[in-house]
Amino acid sequence: MYKVIVEKGSLHFSAAHFILFGGKCERLHGHNYAVSVELEGNLTEDRYVFDFVALKENVRQICNSLDHYFLLPQLNKDLRITKTDEEWEIRFENRRYVLPAGDVLALPVDNVTAERLAEYICGRLIEALHEYDVSNLTSVTVGVEEAPGQTAFYRHLFPREVAW
Repeated sequence: MYKVIVEKGSLHFSAAHFILFGGKCERLHGHNYAVSVELEGNLTEDRYVFDFVALKENVRQICNSLDHYFLLPQLNKDLRITKTDEEWEIRFENRRYVLPAGDVLALPVDNVTAERLAEYICGRLIEALHEYDVSNLTSVTVGVEEAPGQTAFYRHLFPREVAW
C-alpha cells in the first residue's frame, strides 16, 4: 500500500464561525485553517497513487470556496435561521446575528467543528475526484488544522468490489 500527502502552501482558508455544544454557543470568532489530504492506494500503471498537481489544484479550489466567509451550520437543530436576498438572520436563545447574504456560506453540517469541516471537505474532494480514475485508491483522509497543534481528521474508505 502507498500513500501521498498534500499540505501547506495554498491549502488554507480563513473563516469565521461559532460552535454550539452542551446547550451553549461560543462567541463568534475566526481561524486561519490549514488543510491536508492523504490518499492511500495501490500504484497505477504510471507508478503513482495520484497526480500531486491535480490533487493540490482540487483541494485548493475547495479551500478557495470557503475563504473569507462566515460558515453557517445549516443543519443545526438549535439555531433559528432566516434568509432573505440581502441577509441571514441567525438566532440562538437570546443571541441574534444579522449578516450580509454575501458574507455567509451555509454548509450542510450540524456544527462547524474542525471534524465536520474535514468531513465536508472530504465529500467535496470525492465529488471532484469522479472525473479521474480512482480505482486504485483505498482511502482518503482530510485534516483540518484550526490552530497549530490542533487538527481534526476525517477518513473515507473507498468501497472495493469483492472478488468471488
